[in-house]
Amino acid sequence: MNIFEQADLARSKFTETDEEIYNSLIKLPDVFSENSITKASELCGCSAAALTRFTKKIGFNGFKEFQYKLIKDLKDGNDLKYATEKDQYSFLTSSILEIAKKSEFKQLQDQILNTKYVYTFGFNLARLAAEFLSIGLNNDFGNKLLSQCLPYDLISKNYSSDDTLIIFSTYSGSTYQTLLNKISNYPTNAKPYICLVTMNSKHKLRKYCNNTIVLPSVKQATANHEATLELAAFNMFTDILITKTHS
Repeated sequence: MNIFEQADLARSKFTETDEEIYNSLIKLPDVFSENSITKASELCGCSAAALTRFTKKIGFNGFKEFQYKLIKDLKDGNDLKYATEKDQYSFLTSSILEIAKKSEFKQLQDQILNTKYVYTFGFNLARLAAEFLSIGLNNDFGNKLLSQCLPYDLISKNYSSDDTLIIFSTYSGSTYQTLLNKISNYPTNAKPYICLVTMNSKHKLRKYCNNTIVLPSVKQATANHEATLELAAFNMFTDILITKTHS
């Protein structure tokens, strides 16, 4: 049994912090195999104590034993938990369907059904999902709301409490910093509703948002393939959101 399978067996007992460490392990195993516990915990955004508790929870005496097993698994070729593309896409689909059962998803659905204007934002990798969502909302709810995917040069327009902003951002979202700083200075009763959709549970912009939905990420063999699956995750989420909100 490799280390990823061991982690899966214990997953029902994971805390929120354990889940974040687990996701980091799946996506970036080298962080844990090549660094000290102090550096590894710093890179994955947790404390050394939390990382130690995680390793014990999945069956090890501590970080050193965990690291030894991980290095062996990586050397033996056990670095990909989801070894085939079919498994990877299946994992994304099932994970996003689980997200659709959570309160954050339901909150976004309710907001869409009770708003006048939806503005979607996405650049580079996330652009297609933002455009797809806007088109889907107009097709299914065009008699109730207006949706628009804004280009970069128009995102700094003024918004109101009648508006819903849905931002697709993989990890950093620095493009939106100026806009969200501006909105944070609006009077409370004039602020639009803002939802962030991201792969980064510690996204620096989530503090500006009413709602944050964190999508799954998968450890990949190449950077290009990773980008492809991140795009797929955004598009799956968008499709499920439109379908479930319309039903």
